[in-house]
Amino acid sequence: MDEKSFNKVLEISEQFYGTANDPEQIPINQESRDKLQKLHSKALIFTIENSEPVSWTVIVPTSNKLAEKFLKGEISERDLLDMTEPAKQYEALYLCSAFTVPEYRKKGYAIKLLKEQINSIPHTANPLLFAWIYSQEGERLVDKLEQELGVKIHRR
Repeated sequence: MDEKSFNKVLEISEQFYGTANDPEQIPINQESRDKLQKLHSKALIFTIENSEPVSWTVIVPTSNKLAEKFLKGEISERDLLDMTEPAKQYEALYLCSAFTVPEYRKKGYAIKLLKEQINSIPHTANPLLFAWIYSQEGERLVDKLEQELGVKIHRR
């Protein structure tokens, strides 16, 4: 992702999620981007239309142990990223974020990106998929992804 696109993603994402004022969430910044890239090159991906980012998704590949702690509320989202170490294969995939700018919504961008990530990030058979849902749109997205993949996505 080029710097101009990444900066636009940062700006829009921060307006929506407000991570700067929430110590529980993964901060939307260069440090988090670097950590995600160390975990896997497809941890953060996006779609560009007319030279602008229109949809992006973040998956944090991790271990079952950390996933369970997160699902039980024992660690924060930020802790999950901080405590996850790079691996050749991951046991769990945290569907961290999916965002599509309003004029591009309901066109399947987020589902397509999430499926690409799930298929690209090396994982064990039947990885634990999990999410922390922030909106009704997010709930619908996770429901649809569950249907399309035929697997349960655990929710915090």
